[in-house]
Amino acid sequence: MNSAIVLMILLLLSSHFSGGPSASQDSIEPSLPVYDFKIETGWINVRDGTRLAATFYKPVAKTSGETFPVLFEFLPYRKDDGGQMGTYSLYTYFVRRGYILVRVDIRGTGSSEGVFPLREYSEQELDDAEDIIAKLAAMPGANGRVGMWGISWGGFNAIQVAMRRPPALRAILAAMATDDLYHDDIHYIDGVFHVDEWAFWFDHSKAIPQSPHYLLDEGYFRDRFESYPGLLTYLKQQRDGDFWRKNSLRRQYDKIQVPCYLIGGLLDGYRDSIPRMLENMIVPIKAELGPYNHSWPDDGVPGPNYEWRREAVRWWDHWLKDRDTGVLEDPRLALFLRDSHPPDPGLDMTPGTWIHTEWPIPGTGWKKFYPAEDHRLLAAPGKSGEVSLAYVPGYGINSGLWWGEPTGDMRPDDAGSLVFDSPVLEKDFVIAGLPRVRLRVAADVPLAHWAVRLEDVLPDGRVSLVAGGLINGAQRQSRLHPEYLEPGKSYDLEFDLHFTTWTYRAGHRVRLAVTNSLFPMIWPTPYPMMTTLTIGIEETQIALPVIPPGPYEKPGFQAPEPRESVPDAQDFGSDYWPQGTYEQRRDLVRGTTTVEWRGQGSYEVKGVRYSFTELNIYETNDRDPARSRFLGEANDRIELPGRKIFLLTNGEIVSDEKNFHLTFTRRIYENDILLRTREWKETVPRDFQ
Repeated sequence: MNSAIVLMILLLLSSHFSGGPSASQDSIEPSLPVYDFKIETGWINVRDGTRLAATFYKPVAKTSGETFPVLFEFLPYRKDDGGQMGTYSLYTYFVRRGYILVRVDIRGTGSSEGVFPLREYSEQELDDAEDIIAKLAAMPGANGRVGMWGISWGGFNAIQVAMRRPPALRAILAAMATDDLYHDDIHYIDGVFHVDEWAFWFDHSKAIPQSPHYLLDEGYFRDRFESYPGLLTYLKQQRDGDFWRKNSLRRQYDKIQVPCYLIGGLLDGYRDSIPRMLENMIVPIKAELGPYNHSWPDDGVPGPNYEWRREAVRWWDHWLKDRDTGVLEDPRLALFLRDSHPPDPGLDMTPGTWIHTEWPIPGTGWKKFYPAEDHRLLAAPGKSGEVSLAYVPGYGINSGLWWGEPTGDMRPDDAGSLVFDSPVLEKDFVIAGLPRVRLRVAADVPLAHWAVRLEDVLPDGRVSLVAGGLINGAQRQSRLHPEYLEPGKSYDLEFDLHFTTWTYRAGHRVRLAVTNSLFPMIWPTPYPMMTTLTIGIEETQIALPVIPPGPYEKPGFQAPEPRESVPDAQDFGSDYWPQGTYEQRRDLVRGTTTVEWRGQGSYEVKGVRYSFTELNIYETNDRDPARSRFLGEANDRIELPGRKIFLLTNGEIVSDEKNFHLTFTRRIYENDILLRTREWKETVPRDFQ
């Protein structure tokens, strides 16, 4: 059978399983998995002489002199132990299709030398990335073109390195990453202080010894065990400014001049960057926003899932191999429109449909609702008046630990909110975008935050979360120059909720919930208080982005293919972020609310056994919210032939009215003998938090 017939069969099969090709008739299939490969490890020297550890997945050339593009991922997540299984399962897909894959441990992490910088995405990290890209482009077997890619951290630094325009970097793929490091990252969610399991775990993980030998010598204690806690670094940057903005793409979109492939999730906290980048950048963009959480789309929860790696090969083929795969013929955005569904924190499959569209979606209009007396939500302002809310800081656990993950019934959170319901809907409508909120509010204290939830009330009374967002009251005029509230004075607030899609069905109700409490997602403000909301006016409303009914083109996604498993590693199971185990307790006598989160896991790589656990405890006092607390404990156990290493980290953040007090302690044991303890104790003033 000749090659033309084979290609025709492949195209027909693709059309059958994908619902029809969306590319031009002249485009060709993406690269096929025809290459064997080899795996090598080595060092890359950067400009200051530090050696960074790299793993290379290299296709075996089929002809003399054949060269390949390079795909580069730069992470602190320990490529030779904890990161090895995930790397292999992803990289084999691409290396078999004619790409060199390179993963490098950031300095001071994993197998690399050096000291980890004081922050994520530091100038040092970005300098190192530029050096690495230049060397990868010139390495034997490379064709001189490099793509940088990754999920979360790897997506963040891909965006920021692209802003520096290294010559060999021709395109990027950024999944679950944001363009706004202050407002949208996990340290200050929507401008309010946040502590979560990842931040505490990462501080702990920086002190894990260098793989693969795990030496506990003086170099280890100097470079890793003594690494300054990132929680303290970020606690000292409580307001927006140059620390956050210098390398944030938002407000300087022109700095990127290479094509961008963006992947987001409707249950991921970083999703808002995708519509902003579509609206503000002039480079070619391919974007996909699906129903899942902080995960790759082939195995993200909840589904439905698709084979994004095939789409990525189409992307890389075009920009790094000069192959016309038709990727530029697609509309720029593939978007999952969620159908209404009951609340379910264990949701496995989201009802809805994929569409292909431009952004903004042509024909989008705004459907406004106005809070009114008797907890009603009307299509026009009703009688003007005020409603009051007593601040109970312990409400909010059902909203989750960030604006993501599937949530349960919202009625327990609504009990601590001002709630307004629309009449029963007579017609279906679909929203896609960032709902806009306007509130006229007042507080009897100088600092308050306002959180808003858009919800769907089902006919049986259950309540599903559709979207949410919040605003730090001190940042009502400016994130750069916060100001305290004048007690008793009314202020007009205006902000967006986070990106969402949802189908409101006839027979349901639209619910708007307004609250000052979102625990433990945000740190409570320090004062007992009463707040008021003025209703029956234009200045208090929510506007929903309603899209036309269609029809819409559907993307030709294929079902996920099985991932390859690394041959010398075994995962014994884990229950960790973004899952884990939650427990909430209320003590009515003490007036306290406590939330516990637990995660754990274990695995084996090349005969070395690893296990870890983490416990986070959040506590606030409904009568004295200044007295709030976070407790963290994380440990890693590494079992080598003849040796056992145990690293334990404890952290505590306690607040009062004026300050945060942080205590951070590391301990390391070898063969059950304590080798060293290091403790940090600092007090940091509250700065409009």
